Amino acid sequence: MEKTRQALVRGRIGLVLAGILFVGIAVGVALLARKLVTDAQWTARSHEVINQLDSLDAELSGTESDQRGYLLTGNPGYLVDYRMGRAAIPSGLDRLDALVADNPTQRNAARQYRLIVGTRLVQMERTLREYDTSGLNAALGSIANGVFDTSTQVRQAKIRMSDEERALLATRADSSRRSADAVLALAMLGIPMGLLVLLLVYRMLVQEMRRRGNAEAKTASANARMQASIERLETNSTQLRSLTQFGSMLQSCTRPEEAIELTRKMLHQLVPEAGGTLYRMRHSMDHAEAMLDWGTQAAPSQANIAPDMCWALRRGQSHAVHNDGGARCAHVLPGHDPNAGSVCVPLSAQGVQLGLLYLSAPGDSFLAQRPIIDAVAEQLSMALSNLYLQERLRLQSIREPLTGLFNRRYLEESAERELARCKRRAMPLSLLMLDIDHFKPFNDVHGHGGGDALLAGFGALLQRISRTEDIACRYGGEEFTLIMPEAGEDVAVRQAERIRAAVEELHVAHLGHELPKVTVSIGTATYPRDGDTPQALLRAADEALYRAKRSGRNRLETPSPSPVPGGEAVSPPPPRSAN
Repeated sequence: MEKTRQALVRGRIGLVLAGILFVGIAVGVALLARKLVTDAQWTARSHEVINQLDSLDAELSGTESDQRGYLLTGNPGYLVDYRMGRAAIPSGLDRLDALVADNPTQRNAARQYRLIVGTRLVQMERTLREYDTSGLNAALGSIANGVFDTSTQVRQAKIRMSDEERALLATRADSSRRSADAVLALAMLGIPMGLLVLLLVYRMLVQEMRRRGNAEAKTASANARMQASIERLETNSTQLRSLTQFGSMLQSCTRPEEAIELTRKMLHQLVPEAGGTLYRMRHSMDHAEAMLDWGTQAAPSQANIAPDMCWALRRGQSHAVHNDGGARCAHVLPGHDPNAGSVCVPLSAQGVQLGLLYLSAPGDSFLAQRPIIDAVAEQLSMALSNLYLQERLRLQSIREPLTGLFNRRYLEESAERELARCKRRAMPLSLLMLDIDHFKPFNDVHGHGGGDALLAGFGALLQRISRTEDIACRYGGEEFTLIMPEAGEDVAVRQAERIRAAVEELHVAHLGHELPKVTVSIGTATYPRDGDTPQALLRAADEALYRAKRSGRNRLETPSPSPVPGGEAVSPPPPRSAN
């Protein structure tokens, strides 16, 4: 009897110790997980600050570019773009102030940044007034007065704030890593120790209380509950590691399609019982269209969703419906399983709706994973926002600002790509080289402002008259190139003649006066007859252009020795001059 009592005491002590151990593990994991979430939120905040600084810098640069475009060309379209860009800058500064409100250092830096940007905006307004009242020379004098110093201060202020946020990111990354290591250590050390204590207690109780069935049943029940607790801890730890890895991989994605496919795999792994659909908001913002489906939807949804059809898009937060009923969104198709659970999670970043994530399953048990689903959607939103911003910046880098056409670097990339595609499909490809006749004397007479206005007008004409699939580029100076995929020589000649005739009727105004009309000489080359590489086609088209120049200008030529519409071909002469 004494031994039994001692065994009971030891067993109770062992159970208490095991309970304390598992409670400690649970509390430790919960605290560390909470710290990880907090670190992730601060990290996201730092990324938002950096993105907002980049966005403000791009907006200010675009505004300055539109101002210069207006000063150089007098085109009111540039002035409209300038006004729109300038109007967007104050809201961006307000957003930056809100993001750094809890950081005194960055808050002060944001105030300085606002003051410097304000000074730059005042300078731009002063320049426009000088231009409107006194003309281009006065405006240029206004630009030279302190503008470089102010622009330098703006860039330096932006760099200082970005560097501060990156330093904070490094600190928070170290904190997150230490917390994750602590969670892993706690799980690796605490769980085996707890299991060891449980096994010792269980063995002791079985040996001493074999004849007491009721006590054995209670012991088994306690053991089952503890095992379930261990499994929950292990599941939470696994999900936390998966979510951390998912966020890291999202940051490495280079295309939105990669981020979306990665999210599909992540959600299918976390909630395999649910089917899902990912929607992307159109640029018009009038509807979201389905981009990707996976699994089987218990409550199918429409392929296109207007914003007012979804509670989540209306309210800007996730909306879940359990199997006991609820306000289902209007985009859910009728005839679905009435016991199905569903959740709509909006994808938004920096106040912009990017799309929608929709999941449904035969029951609502998967909704217990709703915090994880929301976290996945939030990380995807930030990643898509960053990728879309990078894509916009990339497009800006391949456009030539004066004419709006693609630059020479993009010409070389596109020529390689389009020629390879036409080769695979056994289709022709034509290339046009265009040169404005007598441009240097024109520029000498009317100045660089008049020359720039002519180039801009010619670029607009080339974009307007080209086919949708054509790629119009500025080759350099007054030379332009038009890539025409899947177009043979006859199509290229007809198009060249259209362009030549249109240039004869081109009207360009500069400083309130219409500039004299100009003409253009054109050389064409066609794959495969004139070459099977971009370099060979460019060379052939350039030689044809040279013959057009030597034959009187305002005409087109092909590499063929036979005559073409507009004149007769001649043998290639020595290297030509610029005009």
